[in-house]
Amino acid sequence: MATVQAFVAAARRLGARIEESVGVKRLVVERGRVVGIERGNGSRQPCGVAILTAGAWTSALLAGLGVKPPLQTRPLQMLLTEPGPKVLAPVVSCFDKKLSLKQLDDGAYLIGGGWPARIADHEANRWEVLDDSVKGSLEVAGDVCPAVRGCGLARSWAGLEAFTPDELPLIGPVPGVEGVIVAAGFSGHGFALSPVVGDVLARLALGRDALLPLWSDLRLDRPSLAGS
Repeated sequence: MATVQAFVAAARRLGARIEESVGVKRLVVERGRVVGIERGNGSRQPCGVAILTAGAWTSALLAGLGVKPPLQTRPLQMLLTEPGPKVLAPVVSCFDKKLSLKQLDDGAYLIGGGWPARIADHEANRWEVLDDSVKGSLEVAGDVCPAVRGCGLARSWAGLEAFTPDELPLIGPVPGVEGVIVAAGFSGHGFALSPVVGDVLARLALGRDALLPLWSDLRLDRPSLAGS
């Protein structure tokens, strides 16, 4: 969250206007080109370019344009333990185990790794944590870092992630709708890539050749997704 707030502060210093707690109901398109967005309260914001970075809700917004991206929503679990002795500094992951493990400043362990939860209501972002996933995640974390075993579980939750069939993101213009650009389907890896993705999206929004070798193979109509 500290990193997110630093991005926000930097954007505002450069003149960006950020509206928080404002839902987007739909993209407004006329004659094949985006002309604005409609907020949840019915008001409209005119625009010449709309960059859609709505994660697991990308498909719902594109459906109104008759576009069906190859995205699948998966609910992924996160766990937070009670604080323990400080023994771990960096983020630890494993090639052969489902684990992402870090120790926070107060000693608590934050445990991820892609363990599944269950979607209760996609639109309302409601989910249910699965007991088997909680147990399995704690066992793996304890095997890798035995100090975790001495800490009780404080919280468990899930987040809805958008995945593509090849687990590579969709980045680029929406075919057939001028002015709409999408960045979605990061399959659990979007935050670390966000600085360079932001640079690519800015170039695309300005009509510049956006580091073509970097993003062209990630476009929505790439051949590898044909039939997905």
